[in-house]
Amino acid sequence: MSDTNSITDEQIETAYIIIAKIIRDYGDRYIPIFKRVHDERERRKADMRLKNIALQVAENLVK
Repeated sequence: MSDTNSITDEQIETAYIIIAKIIRDYGDRYIPIFKRVHDERERRKADMRLKNIALQVAENLVK
């Protein structure tokens, strides 16, 4: 079953860039929003790195 409300990594990246430009153009009051997107972006990157490590470990067990 697919979750139609899921936000993709591409959408996170787009939002990250847009919010950075908003801060540049309109000021620091938008930093909390940027921080939330930044934290989500970093969490997803860390999860992907961890998944890749797990796959490498599993691959080495099969050999």
